Amino acid sequence: MGDINLRVDRLESESSIRRLVAEYCHGADKRDIDRFLSVWTPDAVWQMSADVSFRGKDAIERVVRAQWRAFAQYVHWTTNVSLVVSGDTADGECDVAVLVRLHNGRWIRSGGTYRDRYRRLDGTWFIAHRDASIGFDIDLPAEASEVPERFDSL
Repeated sequence: MGDINLRVDRLESESSIRRLVAEYCHGADKRDIDRFLSVWTPDAVWQMSADVSFRGKDAIERVVRAQWRAFAQYVHWTTNVSLVVSGDTADGECDVAVLVRLHNGRWIRSGGTYRDRYRRLDGTWFIAHRDASIGFDIDLPAEASEVPERFDSL
């Protein structure tokens, strides 16, 4: 059965990390910068593609604010959260469905997979690295003329 304290810690850790996954979406979708930034470690990396990533909360804040300007609205749903906790670090994977409304009113359905690394600092879990590079579009992706600002090269 294992040590009960270790088992309880693992369950509490998994619960806390699942909440991070949700808070990321709530912060982004509701455009709540404090809520969004609260899930990241100070030195976190947000990987958008194989060659585009943003390091640190200042860079992450710049890119999410650029996304908010680029898109009129978006909504995320995460599911299939799978976690492996090992002490003060954890690895996770979850799938995401995203609806994006462009400023011209057109909606785009897309989705993907987040591959994450989490870290516990002073008893609190955070996202240390989020790889959001595995994605797909169900609808035709946005044309450059439909997006007023680029956010992948900030």
